[in-house]
Amino acid sequence: MRRILPGSILTYSQYGHVKIPKEVKCKCPDCSKTARFTLKADYQANRTGLFSKGNCPECKSSSSFVIMLSDYLDKSNEDAEVYIYDPKTTFAEVENHTNIPEDLIRAYRSALNVHQSKDPSATAVLSKRVLESVVKSFLGDKVKGQSLSEQLEHLPKHLDLNKPITSLTSLTHPESHFHQILELERDLDEDMARLLIELLEGIIEYLYILPSKIETTHDRIQQQLH
Repeated sequence: MRRILPGSILTYSQYGHVKIPKEVKCKCPDCSKTARFTLKADYQANRTGLFSKGNCPECKSSSSFVIMLSDYLDKSNEDAEVYIYDPKTTFAEVENHTNIPEDLIRAYRSALNVHQSKDPSATAVLSKRVLESVVKSFLGDKVKGQSLSEQLEHLPKHLDLNKPITSLTSLTHPESHFHQILELERDLDEDMARLLIELLEGIIEYLYILPSKIETTHDRIQQQLH
């Protein structure tokens, strides 16, 4: 996911006091040219995020966007945040991540390649392989022979999804150096400031962007099946 800076949001649609980005200017993930994308997203109350599509006027390819809405957006002057899905950026992050198994990286790379080659059937086959590789990386051969659905049922039992947040407890403890930095009781340099921003980006992506993207993509898949 690549964030589109506020200065690149050109126009908005107004829903009461809420402004939803309507047109943005950014680099196209497919042709790498800077273009103006028109976003089509219907505002829904009580949703923290919206999923949208936009076509590049240069190469005509379609890109996915996530628009993040804060609970307090309609009570403040805060603007929504917009992210574009860029497979090149995402794969670079995956490929450089030391905790991701090589077989999962290879499967994901193959899925991206066949998708870009406009081969839907191969994309489906390799997407299943990626999902199976994800489960295998956590459960090993414990679920060998089971269906993908059965394998995924076991995953939450062996994966602590709360760990990324609970680990912040010790980091922000009142006696910690990190707490002193946040309270301006301790100086920080540029490296620490950069790490702070990376931490914020990670938390926001984990709590808001990824759940919203999975939920909206799930809904769109369900719509396509009916």
